[in-house]
Amino acid sequence: MTLNITREQLYDLVWSEPMRTLAKRIGISDVAIAKHCRKSDVPVPERGYWNKLQAGKKVVRAELMQADLGTINRIHMSGSLTPELLARIKGEPGVPDTECESVDVLAERFRKRLGKVVAQRNFSTVHPAIATLLRKDEELRQKYAGSPYSSWYQPRFDSPFERRRLRVLNGIFLGVAKVGGDAWTRGDTARELGLKVGDRSISFELDHPAAKRGRTAPPPNKKDAKLCLNVANQDMPAGVVAQWEDNEGRPLEDQLAEVIVGLAIAAEYLQRAWVEQQKAWERELRERQARAEREKRERDARLERDRLAAIEKAKLDSLLQDAENMRRAADIRAYVEAVRIATAQASAGNFDNWSRWALSEADKLDPIASGRAISNIHLTSKQLGA
Repeated sequence: MTLNITREQLYDLVWSEPMRTLAKRIGISDVAIAKHCRKSDVPVPERGYWNKLQAGKKVVRAELMQADLGTINRIHMSGSLTPELLARIKGEPGVPDTECESVDVLAERFRKRLGKVVAQRNFSTVHPAIATLLRKDEELRQKYAGSPYSSWYQPRFDSPFERRRLRVLNGIFLGVAKVGGDAWTRGDTARELGLKVGDRSISFELDHPAAKRGRTAPPPNKKDAKLCLNVANQDMPAGVVAQWEDNEGRPLEDQLAEVIVGLAIAAEYLQRAWVEQQKAWERELRERQARAEREKRERDARLERDRLAAIEKAKLDSLLQDAENMRRAADIRAYVEAVRIATAQASAGNFDNWSRWALSEADKLDPIASGRAISNIHLTSKQLGA
């Protein structure tokens, strides 16, 4: 089972009792809980904290650092929360308080934590994703040097423009790693790019302005050719910066911190929009379910009314039929008596046989003589709850 809690809720839990005890309650190892705490910057009690607390000594509870755009706010771990543990946390499990904070406030905290980001003139320090591209390029270069099919193995990042593009990417990726984020490239040309800060992921493109989405124009060979970075998502909210490029006297290399913060802001807005879409979908789902339940109750009530009405009609029809049969039985008996008087001279044996048959038919019709009346009384009393 997967447990979804927020960073604040994890903090409340790890400071409520020793880690090992908490881990057993949740159903996960204390090592795994400690790992989640490190990833989300949640401080844990120091060694000996609980013994000091039990002995009545003074202890200090470390404060939870304020969240920013690069903070992991949603923690997904194995296990579950018991009712006792649920009572220790605030809010709904898995819903961060940071979603109530202004994006500007979160961005300012993130900007201070990020600090200055520098684009290196060479690749003395390389992000792992960029190192992979450089290694593949070197392999191509070696194949290119000794192959008759050299056009197949031409290095991809040898031109001044591509080397510069790779240096800018390396600066961005290293800056993101500085605040605990991650970044990646897909493909051998580094045209599909993305980064993750905290819980938020975003895709972007870094190329020359002439490059079109999905159709990359041949890159320029000049070292000073312009670079443009765009957020790949086309549905950005109005007013959110989603593009950065070389400006007069201010190349993209001088804007790396601004770019990283801007990408984190864009990712936050996209995340919030997605959360709102999820909430709207959940509300719609709940409304549909409530409407379906209401319609089912109304349908069940209508069917029950119809059933009870049918029972009432059947009882009334039975009552009227019994009354009619009683009249018909009385008519038969009166008819037999009239025949007996009118045919006094007829053969007594023939009349007796006929009258016994006729009167037995009258008894069958008669609800009292047949016992149906008593049965119907008992049945009706049971249906009425008597």
